[in-house]
Amino acid sequence: MNLTILLKGIILGFSIAAPVGPIGVLCIRRTLAHGRLTGFLSGLGAATADTCYGAAAAFGFSLAFAGAAGTEATPYTVLRIVGGLFLLYLGINTFRASQPPKQRGRPAAACGARFFRHSS
Repeated sequence: MNLTILLKGIILGFSIAAPVGPIGVLCIRRTLAHGRLTGFLSGLGAATADTCYGAAAAFGFSLAFAGAAGTEATPYTVLRIVGGLFLLYLGINTFRASQPPKQRGRPAAACGARFFRHSS
C-alpha cells in the first residue's frame, strides 16, 4: 500500500519537474547543440523576461484596471481577446519560420549573450 503511494509520488514529482513547454525545449535544444553554458543562459534569459512580464502584469494591469471598478468584465475580456490573437500570431509565425543555419566553429561562450537576448 505505501509502495503504491510512493510510486505515485515519484511519478507526480517527475511530471511536475519535467521541463515541458516551448522554453524548456528551447533550452534543451541549445544545451545539446551549443553546450551547458548556452542552455543555462537561454534559461536565464527566459526567466528574466518572465520576471519582467510578471512585474508589468502585476503592477501595470492592476493600476490600469483600478479605475474600471464597475466594468471589470470589459477590460479583462478585451485583454483576453488581444492576448489570444497575439498567441495565435506567434504560433503561425513559429510554424512558418525556417530553421536558422547551423553555426559551426563558434565556441558557446562567444555567443552566449546572443542566446540570453533571444530567449526573452
